[in-house]
Amino acid sequence: MVGLGIMASEVDAFEEFFSNAYRQELNDLASGYPKQRSLNADWALLSKYNPELADAFLKNPDANLKFAEEAASRAILAPEGKTVRPHVRFFNLPQTADVSVEYLGAEQLDKLSRVEGVVSWVTDIRPLMKVALWECIHCEQTFKTVNEKGKLRKPAICKCGRRDFRLVEQSSDFINMQRAQMQEPVEKLRGNRPSSQIEVWMEDDLTNQIAPGQKVIVTGILRLRPSKDKRSERGVYEKFLDAQHLHKIEREFEEIVITKEEEKELHEITKRPKLFEDVAQSIAPSIRGHNELKMAIALQLFGGTANKVLPDGEQIRPDIHVLLIGDPGCIIGDERVALGNGAIVKIQELGETHLQEISQPLLTGQGYKRATAERFHIYRSQPVIEVVTESGKSIKGTFNHPLLVVNGMKRDWKRLDEIMPGERVAVSAWIPCTITAPVKTGWKPVEHRFGPRSKAKLPQTLDAETAAFLGYVAGDGWVTRTRVAFDVNSEEQDLIPALTRIARKKFGLEPKVRREQRPGKKPMTVIDLHSVDVAANLQFLREKRVPGIVMRSGNKVAAAFLSWLFEADGCVFSKGRGKRAIQFKSSEIEFLRDAQTLLLRFGVHSRVNGNNLAIRRAGSIRKFAKSIGFQSAKKKARLAELVAACSSLQHERGKELSERVVSAKPAGVADVFDVEVPSAKRFIANGIISHNTAKSTILEYVSHLAPKSVFVSGGAASGVGMTASAEKDKDGEGWILKAGAMVLANGGIAIIDEFDKMQDEDRGSIHEAMEQQKISVAKAGIVTQFSARTAVLAAANPKEGRFDPNTPPAGQFNISPALLSRFDLIFAIKDVIDEKRDRDMAEHILAGHRFASQKEAPPEGHPILPRIVPDTLRKYIAYARRTAHPILTDEAMEKIKEFYVDLRQIGMKENTFPITARQIEGIIRLAEASAKMRLSDRVEVQDTERAINLVKFVLEAVYVDKTTGKLDSDVINIGKPKSRIDKLHSMMRIINDLSTKTDLVSKDDAVRAANEFGIDETTAIRLLSELERQGDLYSPQAGFIRPTSKRDRA
Repeated sequence: MVGLGIMASEVDAFEEFFSNAYRQELNDLASGYPKQRSLNADWALLSKYNPELADAFLKNPDANLKFAEEAASRAILAPEGKTVRPHVRFFNLPQTADVSVEYLGAEQLDKLSRVEGVVSWVTDIRPLMKVALWECIHCEQTFKTVNEKGKLRKPAICKCGRRDFRLVEQSSDFINMQRAQMQEPVEKLRGNRPSSQIEVWMEDDLTNQIAPGQKVIVTGILRLRPSKDKRSERGVYEKFLDAQHLHKIEREFEEIVITKEEEKELHEITKRPKLFEDVAQSIAPSIRGHNELKMAIALQLFGGTANKVLPDGEQIRPDIHVLLIGDPGCIIGDERVALGNGAIVKIQELGETHLQEISQPLLTGQGYKRATAERFHIYRSQPVIEVVTESGKSIKGTFNHPLLVVNGMKRDWKRLDEIMPGERVAVSAWIPCTITAPVKTGWKPVEHRFGPRSKAKLPQTLDAETAAFLGYVAGDGWVTRTRVAFDVNSEEQDLIPALTRIARKKFGLEPKVRREQRPGKKPMTVIDLHSVDVAANLQFLREKRVPGIVMRSGNKVAAAFLSWLFEADGCVFSKGRGKRAIQFKSSEIEFLRDAQTLLLRFGVHSRVNGNNLAIRRAGSIRKFAKSIGFQSAKKKARLAELVAACSSLQHERGKELSERVVSAKPAGVADVFDVEVPSAKRFIANGIISHNTAKSTILEYVSHLAPKSVFVSGGAASGVGMTASAEKDKDGEGWILKAGAMVLANGGIAIIDEFDKMQDEDRGSIHEAMEQQKISVAKAGIVTQFSARTAVLAAANPKEGRFDPNTPPAGQFNISPALLSRFDLIFAIKDVIDEKRDRDMAEHILAGHRFASQKEAPPEGHPILPRIVPDTLRKYIAYARRTAHPILTDEAMEKIKEFYVDLRQIGMKENTFPITARQIEGIIRLAEASAKMRLSDRVEVQDTERAINLVKFVLEAVYVDKTTGKLDSDVINIGKPKSRIDKLHSMMRIINDLSTKTDLVSKDDAVRAANEFGIDETTAIRLLSELERQGDLYSPQAGFIRPTSKRDRA
């Protein structure tokens, strides 16, 4: 076809195409209009019919859409008297029009694109003025203007020559309009890249077509609108997608394409003799052990049989929920760790976000040996304990944070709460430093609005002279808003020339020197530097800590700082048995500990006691004299005498590699931090050798392995963020329906770290999602439901800082028994320190690093390699979920029934409830997942046995009443074992009986009466306390109790 250069020709071309390809659809549109208002046209069909027209449509969609709609209106054989003006909505664009949300930008402006994503929120419908009617306020002449995307266009001028118009809203034409936000599908995200988002605008019959959590393909035109803030004044605009066509996708894992060859390979995997072991080993292969947990997660990824509906219409959830309960082993953020180059920084400075990937070399306390920290952890508001050694070194961390305990030739890792005074912990005698480059100060002048600019200089890097000045001010000086000042005593006047010279050279200021006589003290020389700029940049000296820029600098700078710090507030004792020492005094103990750690750069051992830091060992004194020294003639002479006195000592202690613990006690609650050091599993913190932990590693690995997953931290997620909500639209008067993680992960897995950190009401909001697989929203007149067919893999930390195997889990975690009972499997992950296991782990990881450094592949079958590579395993999971829909065989059902009945019979004899009907459903789901892993449509006996073995493992680890040693599901379902509940009932009966004889019951009488019923004194006292906490008893006066029901009657 030719002659497409003018509008009439293009309209004719579209009319010809519609008349030939869509005659039936046009007829249906004619009869169904206005209820049916759109013609959906296949662009691929247009491309075959008229390639030139199809290409022109992609390049200039706005003009060609108008031509197409005019052509469709002409092609429709509308009944007499009826005008049909349909929308034309093209779909099935070529692959060249596919754009991910992340890359929507300037290249796509005003172009037609096809974008796939998940709807995260939608607004309610609002009226949009499409055609505005204007009336001249002078002559009442009316005009109509067509508005584009809410932009009102006023007529330029009236026929009467005036420009004053009034908008006649009641006579204007409106259509429905709705906004939504779409983000990239979570299964397409890899690594730590956040999900990109784009706002979508829908008009007329496209409104109310999509809901939060749904995956859609939007065919639309990328447009711009002015930003609501001042960014538009700088040329920055907001982008949105003007939707022309919507297509909802219901298929799971759509993006995972599996070829015929790959399908054959997946079926070959099922023939492996150790299929299940191979799949489980391929989950986090760097983590050895935890085989049952890995198997459980493998089955969770495959899931049970979907779309099962009971005769009454209730849908049975196929998703398997797994909870990991364990301890976070971390230290507080202020603790100083040694980097690989010898820099000493606070551990909280190594990262910014929980589970952030880092690559930070650290010293391990084994000379120059380094290991790389690969991940950063943050846990909020954790109970901590402080351990202090004989030299005053201190470390604060969670109760289970391990230190290396030394007992003769034996070394074992022990938790902080297991370390007793008198035990010895490994310390570092030396922190080697390889830093040579100067550290930037980042000092900048203060912004001056009035008056002359300051003439002061500000050093841009920290050298030895500047560090010397900082050291003296930190020890004997002070900083105000406008000046920096320090004292020099009368016996050390020889320091003044050096200090004033540094002030002139480094800060460009002439110091003011004056003599000052203070009552009852020797005359002092006070030196002032008056400068707002200098004072503002040295405010950190007011904290009375060793500055971070000094800790990050090389040894030359560190030595200068320490030399002048000791000069300012230090002294030397060279005579007297047991009195030989170099000392530094400060009222701030953390200042002393900072200096103590920095001295390790030079191999100098020191001891902190009260407000004093002392260097007493002969070897350390000599190292101090050689590498640091003093500046005044007086202290130099005394130091020389001390060194000479030390040289006469016959026996000197060598390097001390362990120190005795003098105290270990709780230290409140704090935010704590950790780093993963896979190869060495150790680092230096405050001069003490610390062990690292990595409880969240499994969760992180699964988030990358699962074909579709959303990873969230409970500490940062609310119930709204986890489920769904209705919120006020900030851009208008309406409401927005927002989808949370459970909805966005629909059809996949939601991975929740720090599950215990969510508020009770927030955790309650996911209760419905976990059991019913839907989320209800009822707010502001909006009543709706979202689909949440989502498996949950969660991890929780004990509220007391450590997991106690002798206490029911419900009492240790801020998770209600009702929510705990929704998990099919609960695993207690304890960080047990085992020398052999740790050695095997180290060898396992070091082997991987060796192969990586030598750029050679490990031999086939090496434990460091997953037996099924992640990409293949991901496809295997997706393929099984799409194709395998196993059903229970009679033999499998009989096996489950036998297991359930046998356990119930045992429970009846022992007066417990070892298993409930809910566990049967969990076993069925696990057995179906096992069959799926075999790509089978039948659940065989081997599948039920595998599921039963997992459930038995969990029952014996978590569901056991530690008092009786018997299985008891009440441990989880109610939060207390039945034996405990029975004792509480017995105790309550005793109190009720005693209260019939006397108004107030003595606690001593109650304890004696309980003893007659076989309840010992300690247990009786605990039961009384628990009944009081529950509100069943109250204490009207000390030592006496009364049933609450009796008070109510009174």
